[in-house]
Amino acid sequence: MLGALVALGPLAIDTYLPALLNMAGHFAVEIHDVELSVSVYVIGVALGQWLGGPLSDHFGRKPVAYTGLLLFFVGSLCIPISENITGLYLFRFIQAVGGGATVVIAAASVRDHFTGQAAAGVMTTIGLVMLIAPLVAPALGSTLLHLAGWQSIFYMLAGYGVLVFFIVRFLLPKVVPLPGGEPLRQRLFTAYGRVLKNRAAMGFILANGLAFSAMFTFITDAAFLYMDYFGISSKVFPLYFGANVLTMLSMNRLNVLLLRRYASAGIFGVALTIQSLAGLTLLGLTLAGYLTLWAVVPLVMLICGMVALGMPNGIASFLSLFERDSGAATGLNGTLQFLLAGLIGVLLGIWHDGTPVPMAALMAGSSLAAFTAYRLLTRAPR
Repeated sequence: MLGALVALGPLAIDTYLPALLNMAGHFAVEIHDVELSVSVYVIGVALGQWLGGPLSDHFGRKPVAYTGLLLFFVGSLCIPISENITGLYLFRFIQAVGGGATVVIAAASVRDHFTGQAAAGVMTTIGLVMLIAPLVAPALGSTLLHLAGWQSIFYMLAGYGVLVFFIVRFLLPKVVPLPGGEPLRQRLFTAYGRVLKNRAAMGFILANGLAFSAMFTFITDAAFLYMDYFGISSKVFPLYFGANVLTMLSMNRLNVLLLRRYASAGIFGVALTIQSLAGLTLLGLTLAGYLTLWAVVPLVMLICGMVALGMPNGIASFLSLFERDSGAATGLNGTLQFLLAGLIGVLLGIWHDGTPVPMAALMAGSSLAAFTAYRLLTRAPR
């Protein structure tokens, strides 16, 4: 159930990637202008998670999910009738705020019932369900695009929002907020203050966000890289994109085995190391002029795969440090994750020069920064 809830994000981002060229033609703009709507979405998700985390601690998980799903539904219905690119950005932002407020309750709900290695196992299972969404999403979007136009993709997302509403309403267990909490206005700030002061938690949260940003940089530029730069058709694009998701699924299952022998934080550190090495290799090949399709595909698969291996362990590691503020901790993690990814995506759009160099540089830089944050901040004091 929580996996279906979290799948809102991958579906909202990945389903319309094959339609970016068509949308650029519809709005009479460059494809990079439409790609910015991906960054607009993740920035909106960041705001939704920042608000949704402490609100779910205060009011409970379900009321926040209901409000978020309503915004997601309205935004999804309005995008197809947008008259210009500004309207696309506006309704995409509304859709994202609602999606962020809904998604943030998933990890917080795990903390309501599990801790430590058990929480890491549950997060991994949620990740497995969630990974099915980006595997299916581009193919689903490509099919809808060719059958009924790009607008049908967003009508489908509105329908999925309705489905998730019924899951939350009738299947998700109700959790009563802990008594004795601060007033809402105070909680919106003091809860985040307690999380920010926890050095180890911030190490995991920053590393999570930066590792995700490396993958998101590729997602933002995937249409350009494969369809424009390498000349892949929109019908074949889902196969190349899906290769990354298959790697993520494999890493997800590997994590289940590793958790039987190793600590979550250690697995997270190894994943960040491998991602950094793959990112630096990608940048080196790009700068040297040796980047080919068959070089970029496996390297991107590694970078994305390490996100699937590392993030469930990173989330479980920092959630184990909190009890009352689990919603705020999850909200801050999601906020920084999507805010960093959105800002890096905007930087990619500004820096874009028609080559893969900006993408490779930002992927390598994000991976290396994630590894550095983990190494410097998560060490326990002597």
